[in-house]
Amino acid sequence: MEISRIGHPLPLKNFYLDYFVSRQPVVIRTRSLEELGWRTHNWSNEYLNFKAGRHEVLVLKRGSGGDYAPENAAYLPMPFSAFLGKVMARPDGDDSLYLNLQTDKVIEPPLLQLIGDFSIPPYYKDLPIRCVNLWMGNSARTITTPLHHDFNDNLYVVAEGRKHFTIFPPQDAENLYPRGTLAEVRGNGLIVYKDAPPMRHLSKVNLDVVDLQRFPRYAQAAAHRIDFDLERDEMLYLPAGWFHQVSSTGRHIAISFFAETPSEADLGQLRVALGQAERS
Repeated sequence: MEISRIGHPLPLKNFYLDYFVSRQPVVIRTRSLEELGWRTHNWSNEYLNFKAGRHEVLVLKRGSGGDYAPENAAYLPMPFSAFLGKVMARPDGDDSLYLNLQTDKVIEPPLLQLIGDFSIPPYYKDLPIRCVNLWMGNSARTITTPLHHDFNDNLYVVAEGRKHFTIFPPQDAENLYPRGTLAEVRGNGLIVYKDAPPMRHLSKVNLDVVDLQRFPRYAQAAAHRIDFDLERDEMLYLPAGWFHQVSSTGRHIAISFFAETPSEADLGQLRVALGQAERS
């Protein structure tokens, strides 16, 4: 299977009708993020240090020999300048440290100090934004975020480097063995659980070496698996509930915008409104 790829600018009506309401992922290509008014091309180590180096950030540190699964990693506070020096400024980087800002704050340092260099992409301008996240790393070896799903709609923008995504639709939740006990998968893609163990939205399946004896239903999910690269100056719209694993090699920076997931009723009303607009 392949993901849809379209060029920017896409009329908002088309984005909402073909992807947002339909709950389908899409890659939107720009010639340069400068088309969005962004200035992330200025984000050298020196510039980032000048703008936000003194602010403390929480950096995810991987344990010895482990991956970035929650049981193998922990957050380590350090000045942003230290992260830049230890990771981003080194030719081979450091695969044990990764910056992935995800807290309950809408926006936090260092993005807060860099806010003049980027803005909400036009496809999200009318949506309620829950938070803005930064993903930053540098490594000669591959850094992988394990297979999981989000509870919000995600617009993921690559400002530097390349990302490899592996995604599955929400309807394969049972076949991907999340850590939580499934209750239902709703029409808007939200996945509901009967319990709330830590990181209930993470899959138990290791995509690098799938154990079909332990996880036999994965064979059904594999039929819907989509693999693709997301390049610099491209953005991915990924609706809530879509499982995804993300891998990066080399120096990479991305910003993601999490929007509140629309209710099924709201999606129905928007579908009707867009249909009426098309007929008028």
